[in-house]
Amino acid sequence: MNQSTYFWKEYINLYCVEKGQTGLTISNIIGSVRLNTSLKEYSIEDFFAEIVKEKYEILISSCNDIDELVLGKFKNWNGLKTYYQNIGSIYFSKNDFQIEIKELNDLSLELKKRYNNRIESGTYSKIGGTNEWVHLTEEDKQNHLLVNEKLTFK
Repeated sequence: MNQSTYFWKEYINLYCVEKGQTGLTISNIIGSVRLNTSLKEYSIEDFFAEIVKEKYEILISSCNDIDELVLGKFKNWNGLKTYYQNIGSIYFSKNDFQIEIKELNDLSLELKKRYNNRIESGTYSKIGGTNEWVHLTEEDKQNHLLVNEKLTFK
């Protein structure tokens, strides 16, 4: 497993499992990998390729707090897996997308269209209730420190 996979797995686990949050935006995940590994050009396509390779189960859902799509783990308040569409181990509701998602490339292109400008501008986090995108929140910075304490490559 490479350093990006180690990082995002720990990051999602910390945020979604240990802290019980719904999920992280794709821009937050990609930006966090770029900031905490040597992979400064890490992309949405790279992330999804690693998810497929690892068969890592993830749920893409709408987060009302920030009015964005987030990627996380299944929680007890989510529907059964059979309710969702899936591409391998990636689950999502077709209602959260403006186009029909038939394959992984469709999903990558749609998320890139929505979030690539955030990734490239370095505004990785959205502050709930304000509609404001920022580089990182204080919580993000603390989470990065906690993840990096667990990993040996940083």
